[in-house]
Amino acid sequence: MTLQHLRIIITTLLLVAFCPWGNAQSYVQKHKHGDWYYGMAVGFSQSLAENAVSTDFITHQIPSVNLMVGHNFTPVFGLRLTGGLNMQSSRCSKAAEKAMPEVYGNGRYRFRCATLTLSGLVNITNMFLGYQDERPLTWSFLFGAGYLKTFNFDDKIAAWNQYPYYIINADGGQYAVGHVGVQCAARLSEAWNLDVELRTNVTDNDYNGVSNGNHLDFYLDLMANFVYHFKNGKQGLRRFRAPKRLPFVDPILRDHSRDYVETVRYGEFMHTQVPFYAGFYYLNDVSIQRLAIVANFLKKNPDVNVKIVGHPDILGEEDMEFHRHLAQKRAEAVREALMTRFKVDANRLQITTDDATIQPFKTVREWVPAVNFLMEKSAQ
Repeated sequence: MTLQHLRIIITTLLLVAFCPWGNAQSYVQKHKHGDWYYGMAVGFSQSLAENAVSTDFITHQIPSVNLMVGHNFTPVFGLRLTGGLNMQSSRCSKAAEKAMPEVYGNGRYRFRCATLTLSGLVNITNMFLGYQDERPLTWSFLFGAGYLKTFNFDDKIAAWNQYPYYIINADGGQYAVGHVGVQCAARLSEAWNLDVELRTNVTDNDYNGVSNGNHLDFYLDLMANFVYHFKNGKQGLRRFRAPKRLPFVDPILRDHSRDYVETVRYGEFMHTQVPFYAGFYYLNDVSIQRLAIVANFLKKNPDVNVKIVGHPDILGEEDMEFHRHLAQKRAEAVREALMTRFKVDANRLQITTDDATIQPFKTVREWVPAVNFLMEKSAQ
C-alpha cells in the first residue's frame, strides 16, 4: 500500500462523512455537537503470513493495547482515531525450521508495531432499523487507513540471517496500512459501551519473508473496546440524549396549575401541563409534581381516561423530523412515569402527536409546557 493509496482512502472517509445516507436519522441534526467518545482497546494483533498454517497459532498470542477517540456525526456514521502498541509473534517458514532446528528452534520471533489509524464506522443496525436511544446491541462496519511502524525485533534474527533459509529485515520500517472489519457494540449504561471488534489489516512491508519476495502482509486484530461517551456541546448531550440534570426552573413554571382545581370535562384539556427543557425530553422534579396531580385526578375519577398529547418546541421545516421525534419521546416519558411511579393503568393512557405541528404554549426561559392531557370517557 503506497502513500497515494492512503490519501485516496482518507479522502473517501471524509466524503462518506457528509454523504446523504449518513444523515438518514435527520432528527439528530438538532444535536449539532454530535456524540464524542474515547476508549481503550485490549486484545490481540496477529501477523498472519506463516502463522496462518501454523498449529501453534493460538498459543503464542501477546496482549496489545490501543487508545481511541471518536465522533459520531449521525447515528449511522462516525470517524475514529486509534493509536497504540501491538505486540506481534510471527514465525519463520516450516522449511527453514526443519532444515536447521538447532538455529531456528520453534521458529518463533517477536517484534512490536506502533499504529495510528483513521477509521470510518457505518452503523448497519441504525441504518436499516432506525436509531433507538437504549438499543442494547448494534453492529457496525468499519474501514480506514493509517500508519504502521515496526521495531524491536528479537535478537535471534541476527543469527537467523546468517543463513539463506528465511531472511528477515530486523531494521523495521514505516508503512501505510489499510483495514476493514466488523464491530458489535453492547450498551452497558448511559455512558459506557463494550465493543468487540475484528478487523483485517493489510500493509506493504519488507521485514517478513524478504527472501520469498513477498512484501504484502496481513494482520488480524481482535479487540475488546471499553468506550465512554462524554458530555459535549452547549446542550450537554450524551449519546444524542439529554443528561439527567436540573437547569434553573422559572417560578412561573413552579406556580403554574397550583390554584387550579381539576374537574371532569370530557373532550377538554386538563389545566395541568408538563414542562420540558427546550430540545430535551427528560423529567425533573417539577415535571413529577405535575404528574402527581394528574395521577391523583385519575384515581379519584376512575371513569376518566386521558390522551397524552406531546408537542415540540418550535416550528421549522428543516427540523420537522426532529420535532416529531421529540414530541413522541416527551409523551412516552410521561406515560412511562405515570405507569411506573404512580401505578396508573396503562389502558387509561394513550399517546398522540397528531397535532404536534401546533405549539399553543409560551416558552418560559427555555422551558416549554410541551405535554398536556385530553380527558376522555372510559369505554367501560
